[in-house]
Amino acid sequence: MPHIRVLEAVAGADFSWAPGDIVEVSEEAAAVWADGHRAVLADEDGACAPAPSERRHLVPLVVGEDGQVLEVVDAGVLDVEPPEGAAGGSWVRWSVTVRVPRLSADDDGPGGAVDPADVENEEREQDDVGAALFDPDQHSNREVLAYLETVDEEEVLRVLDAEATGQNRAGIAKMRDQVLEAARRRNPAGAQASAEKAADLSRGGGGEPTPETRSW
Repeated sequence: MPHIRVLEAVAGADFSWAPGDIVEVSEEAAAVWADGHRAVLADEDGACAPAPSERRHLVPLVVGEDGQVLEVVDAGVLDVEPPEGAAGGSWVRWSVTVRVPRLSADDDGPGGAVDPADVENEEREQDDVGAALFDPDQHSNREVLAYLETVDEEEVLRVLDAEATGQNRAGIAKMRDQVLEAARRRNPAGAQASAEKAADLSRGGGGEPTPETRSW
């Protein structure tokens, strides 16, 4: 059973303790009395029992590849499962968050200094690509047809092909020729080609080569 060393005089109906007394008590009584004020845990000889160990750690020192000491924002030790095949013991892992310094214009980082204009242009190009990749499967029939009224023939073909390999809705499929013709009319080059084709057909009486006739 545990022992306590009395620090303050205390008495009850059937006991009286004076400061310095070593008293054997139950586990429950030791937890109540050994509060550091009235008593402390002790061994049979009166020596104070060591306080429960408390794990402490110092913030780790983190150094970059260039030898610069990085600012540690947060650090801690996490209890983890032992590696496979490891024998006994408790295992921990450091978790460290550092602040990475910004590169100045004179610093030689990977690829050199970053031009803000290049970043802006790259973001704009990514936005353009994302806007072009319209997915018909994510929209209703009406939304798909409305979108096809605003884009060129190449994009119309891409969306119609995606629709055909996806949901393949009849309401869109039956409008394919009409939508493509409208896209060609919106394209000046396509409109001109259509006009030239119509003129050729008009002049040639149908556009088919006229059979050659000879008189022998």
